[in-house]
Amino acid sequence: MKHFLAFLILFIIINPLLSATGLTFLKLETNARNAAMGGTGAGLYHKPAIVHYNPAGIADMAFSGIQIMHTQWIQDMTLQHGSGALSVGRTSIGLSIYNAAISNIEVRTRPGPPESAFTARNFGAGLTVAYSISSSFRAGVTGKLLYEKIFIDEATGYGIDVGIQYLSTTPGLVFGFSVLNIGSMNQLRNESTDLPLSYRIGSSYELPFSIKDLLIRLAVDGLQYSGDDKIHLMFGGEIGYAETMYTRIGLHSGIHARGITFGFGVYYGTFELDYAYIPFTDNLGTGHTISVGIRL
Repeated sequence: MKHFLAFLILFIIINPLLSATGLTFLKLETNARNAAMGGTGAGLYHKPAIVHYNPAGIADMAFSGIQIMHTQWIQDMTLQHGSGALSVGRTSIGLSIYNAAISNIEVRTRPGPPESAFTARNFGAGLTVAYSISSSFRAGVTGKLLYEKIFIDEATGYGIDVGIQYLSTTPGLVFGFSVLNIGSMNQLRNESTDLPLSYRIGSSYELPFSIKDLLIRLAVDGLQYSGDDKIHLMFGGEIGYAETMYTRIGLHSGIHARGITFGFGVYYGTFELDYAYIPFTDNLGTGHTISVGIRL
């Protein structure tokens, strides 16, 4: 626990030196399970897409796996994310790909009907290395290449994520901390877009139950973006039966128009299917996320 606190103190000290906001697709969920659980993820683990929240989460996985996800977001925005994790003992290697698009953006040079329309695109690819330092600590780092195109303007850049997880002496209790999107972009026409540098701390707890085949897991995260005094709190829970059927609920607070989320999962053998329903207020519509995974 002493090492975990030292890590937190270190990043609190360097916090004033880092700042960034932008590239919204890096703020979105990359897995239906996490989306249904309110966007929590710092203390969750052993899913390939968990590297988006905390790269330490794939360390010492008992299996390798692949996950792909599609999100139909509001305002004609879509996001696809693919991830894979290869476990070799205490070390795991992860790969991830992002593809986000906002379609039907109208072009006007004078009043009247739009002259044309275009699609704004973002792309990212990441490589993660995670390691189980001991029976109590996991650590991980991700390097990402990023690309954005708006109309005829393009820019490239890089991002780095770092994270740790602490496995408490209390069975089923895990704490996590990560710093995400440290990096920069080249100029997009006249100025560069800043990355959404963020700090995430959270935990997950699998409740001890004597009821056979029943699992209840709770999760909570605190998320803060650099330059923003507001802390976003996320809460999530899932109930699983026989590792085949899951129901999930979450709450994402501190963001306008966001609230309760819902979802489910169906696992059969090595196949995993997850879905999340994300309602918005103020007539913004709803988001739908579906993920498919295979354990290798």
